[in-house]
Amino acid sequence: MDKTNFFCGWQHESYRLVWGQEPSFERKKMEMRCCRNDFAAASLVIRHEERIVVQLENHAEFYPQWNYPWGDFLVIRTEADCPGLPGASLSRVQMHPDDDLVHKGDALFDWGSEIVSPWTPIQLFLCLNVGGDAAPGRYDGAVRLYAHRMFEDEELLETLPFTVEVADVALPSGKARKFHLVIWQHLSNIARHHQVPLFSDRHFRLLEDYTRALSEMGNVAATVAVGDIPWAGQACCRKQDPPSDLFEYNIVRITRDREGVFRYDYSALRRYLELCQRYDMAREIHLFGLVHNWTTAEYGNITEDYPDPIRLRYLDEADGCAKFMRKAADIKDYISSLYSWLKEEGWLPRCYVAPDEPTDMEALEKSMRVLREAAPDFRIQADYDPFFIQSHPEMRVTSYVPEILTIAENEAKEPGIIRRVMERCEGKKLWYTCCWPMTPNTFLGSPLLEGRLIALVTEWLGLDGFLRWAYTCWPVDPVKDGKAMGWPVGDAFFVYPGRGGQPVLSLRCFALKRGIGDYELMQMVKAECPGGEQIVREALQPLFRQPDITRWDWSAGSSQFSYDVADYEGLRARMVNALLAARSGKPKSMEREEAYAE
Repeated sequence: MDKTNFFCGWQHESYRLVWGQEPSFERKKMEMRCCRNDFAAASLVIRHEERIVVQLENHAEFYPQWNYPWGDFLVIRTEADCPGLPGASLSRVQMHPDDDLVHKGDALFDWGSEIVSPWTPIQLFLCLNVGGDAAPGRYDGAVRLYAHRMFEDEELLETLPFTVEVADVALPSGKARKFHLVIWQHLSNIARHHQVPLFSDRHFRLLEDYTRALSEMGNVAATVAVGDIPWAGQACCRKQDPPSDLFEYNIVRITRDREGVFRYDYSALRRYLELCQRYDMAREIHLFGLVHNWTTAEYGNITEDYPDPIRLRYLDEADGCAKFMRKAADIKDYISSLYSWLKEEGWLPRCYVAPDEPTDMEALEKSMRVLREAAPDFRIQADYDPFFIQSHPEMRVTSYVPEILTIAENEAKEPGIIRRVMERCEGKKLWYTCCWPMTPNTFLGSPLLEGRLIALVTEWLGLDGFLRWAYTCWPVDPVKDGKAMGWPVGDAFFVYPGRGGQPVLSLRCFALKRGIGDYELMQMVKAECPGGEQIVREALQPLFRQPDITRWDWSAGSSQFSYDVADYEGLRARMVNALLAARSGKPKSMEREEAYAE
């Protein structure tokens, strides 16, 4: 078979194909390094002079293509193999339109085939999951590309070899994980997109897969709406281009019997929390819908005498009609009942009520006083102004999670203010990004190394973890148009809804996960190695060109962050080798460190 105008080559795992940017095909062998209980990954790019079909599965392939009515097109079948490391997988990297209308790679489809236009590059993503029981050492594998037309016999078109070097260091799992990742779950949107009844058995079968995938990213917290539309649908009723339905609904079913007594069904809440517990995703439980519900002109405060726009729908058995609670006494009864149930079930010590970006602090104070009356021991996770927390100790904030801009702006006003506020909080100290700033972030247009950088910023700031608001807040068709509510593409979700009911992972998922692995290694070095704090600090310095966060440029990360792959791989190499040296009692080998980082 003529290979004259066929091109293929390897790329680093942080590579993302961008329409109009010519990839390099020069690298013919890939060397990957990872730990045990870790993953190795890389991308490869393919281009051909004619229209081709790239196939991931091993079966006959006939494509309905009008230009080739008899199916006379070139099929390139791909397969990956690495003896000793089972489970090597290849995925097609789907291209999506970004805010600048340029298509960029993100979603990872591990099934089927894709037709590719002449001279158009396509990206594939190779992933090898390396278990905790994997033997350290070097493993050799290859990606093979086979080609045929119609009923021809296949020919081996290209072999792209790779190696995986597994270090004798295991990343922690389960309760041993240190990084505190909190990605909010929006359960109603999963049911809506997969067209199943809310909180039904079919819905929970879907939630099992989404929970497992989120846990594998590193998430350790469950988030549930215990009131209706706590964010007022993100004001999606006002934005129809593109259309989005982002309303979240109460997981607790409420009825009022014929005697006028309210009854609460917590079975779906119990089922979800037990599901999260199985996947180490219930270290914390974040409750939304009890305090500081978002309002719009369309979805304001419907209560008669309650300070917050709490929305609690119930079924009145007296007349069979659904209604909303409007009296403060009824709302407090619900909160007290929920509080008592969580306490009886043993969940209460993990529960946090999370006021999200409050704008009316006076209304928040009133709401918090009522909440304390009904549920005195709920913990509070706050994201608001540090000076307000400092001047209102009665708010009893347990966990502080400021946006990174809040950190920078208030540190510029009063150096040390964030540290002083966090020292008063007994819980975890996190930071977050949302639709702003542009950098560092996890948008479709963000360099993938910024996803890896998230956990490194966490260590740089001396914090415990990171919060991101959206896992599955999809617009109508996130694959074809990922812009939701005018936010940057990718802001509202990390995964895509698979037609088979499964979450479709993204390149951004793996970038975030890689950085979390780096963070875990840094914690191990600090705990096990003499001078571990200094080792970590020195390894981080090449990545942060501007050490003063108050001087960061929030629209262009290149002025303060490194985008050189070698700096990130070098950091990981230093951590691995420091651990190996500490455990063996031998001096660290710089020659070995350089070899690892190549």
